[in-house]
Amino acid sequence: MTATQPTIKQQADGKRCKFTSEQYHWLIKSGILTTEHNVELIAGEIICMALMGDEHGNSMEQLNTWLVIRPDDKYNVRCQITLRVAEGFSPDPDFTLLKYRQDGYGRGPRPTAEDVLLIIEVADSSLEYDLGDKARAYARAGVPEMWVVDIPNRQIHVFIHPSADGYQAYSIASEDESVTALLITGLDLPVAEAL
Repeated sequence: MTATQPTIKQQADGKRCKFTSEQYHWLIKSGILTTEHNVELIAGEIICMALMGDEHGNSMEQLNTWLVIRPDDKYNVRCQITLRVAEGFSPDPDFTLLKYRQDGYGRGPRPTAEDVLLIIEVADSSLEYDLGDKARAYARAGVPEMWVVDIPNRQIHVFIHPSADGYQAYSIASEDESVTALLITGLDLPVAEAL
């Protein structure tokens, strides 16, 4: 079955071309964009992401182990799976913690922003982008909480209380501290466990 090409209207603003979520996902389904491209759709723009380095990979492994052994039906964990949370915004978060659903979102409706409890991004070379444009996009989409594991500075940035202008509260936890999830009872991550 071939993907039906969406109608593409002229959307250029002089320098950049904006894509809808439908257009972006058509590019993926048709094979024009593949996993080799390592891209995300943020604010209607296709953004090229840096390849994962060793430190990023190590942090991902540690977080994956830590998150997966704790659920007790409190949440579902998705790792680097595209999340369609708003028009023109289809990121691939490093970790998405969703409201618990027995099917793990594999058979029923796809998760929406209302299903998201927490997004965790691991940042090495992408730190400025994750703390800026990406955090603002998650806030505009209504994601209630975002953590950015800051590998270079060995800390975690915590964003809560989303609004159209960005997150309204922000804090940083250092390597000898822990971060506590706003909406997941008992989820306290020692920062050192993520580094």
